[in-house]
Amino acid sequence: MRWNKWIKFTVASALIGSVLFIGSSAYAAAPSVFVNGELQYDAMMVKGNAMIKLRALADPAWLVFAYDPKTRVVMFHTKDNKITVKLREGEKKATVNGKSVPIDAAVVNKNGLTYVPIRFISETLGAYVKYYAQDNRVIVRTPTVQKEYETLMNGDLTEARKIALNLPKIKGDAPPLEYGEGYHHFGYTFPEGEALRFVFDDAGYDYGYYEVNEEGLAILKWQSDEVAKREWGVEPKFESSVYFLDEFMGGIYTYGKTDVHGNSQELGRLQTDGMNRKVVPIEGEKRADARPGANK
Repeated sequence: MRWNKWIKFTVASALIGSVLFIGSSAYAAAPSVFVNGELQYDAMMVKGNAMIKLRALADPAWLVFAYDPKTRVVMFHTKDNKITVKLREGEKKATVNGKSVPIDAAVVNKNGLTYVPIRFISETLGAYVKYYAQDNRVIVRTPTVQKEYETLMNGDLTEARKIALNLPKIKGDAPPLEYGEGYHHFGYTFPEGEALRFVFDDAGYDYGYYEVNEEGLAILKWQSDEVAKREWGVEPKFESSVYFLDEFMGGIYTYGKTDVHGNSQELGRLQTDGMNRKVVPIEGEKRADARPGANK
């Protein structure tokens, strides 16, 4: 059983088309689009406009959706009812708070799902949208996930670690892992005071080192496959670190510290209660890797 979720993305298959417009910016090659950390494989280009499905923006604390199959009208409003929107398939306009608003491309219905331009999502609904030229990616976040991102980058250390461990993991061109038998534990190791770098231990069968980038994505930088006896990338060198080990088969969860010489000290032992990816506060530990400017 695999405990870590891999995403292998290919820019060429992420979008169809050649140009994306958001605001006043234009990009020569179609970027990949991530919504709340998930690559939108089914995003599409319509006359130079990147289109994503509305359902990708599902956020119970933000939007409420409804659909009238007779009129083919999608209706949704923000949870606080400050913004109400109606969209009809095939039309290049939307009704926002009772007023007609032009949009860049006609609303598309594909396989029962409604697609709208990213620019409309940004300008009308206030979703966070940013283009990262170095990776040719568009990052879209709903308000709830944007708050999580801000915590990840500069908030409480323990909460940031919890968020980091739940991020979709980008494997890139690392080779596929070979599976072992009898998975009975998994663990995480962070540099002391940090949340944006960690090593995942999958029952000793494989290890993966991830770095969380400014885009809020966990990127694989090193991988050790103990079954296949092969290594990829560059192994990290932590000084002092903290570890969290879930021996789920035995119902035991332990955590502690490891010093610069590799000597480990157990600090606590708990029952797992079936909770995965659990981290707990380490007494006296202070965050050292906050990035206050990352969410601008």
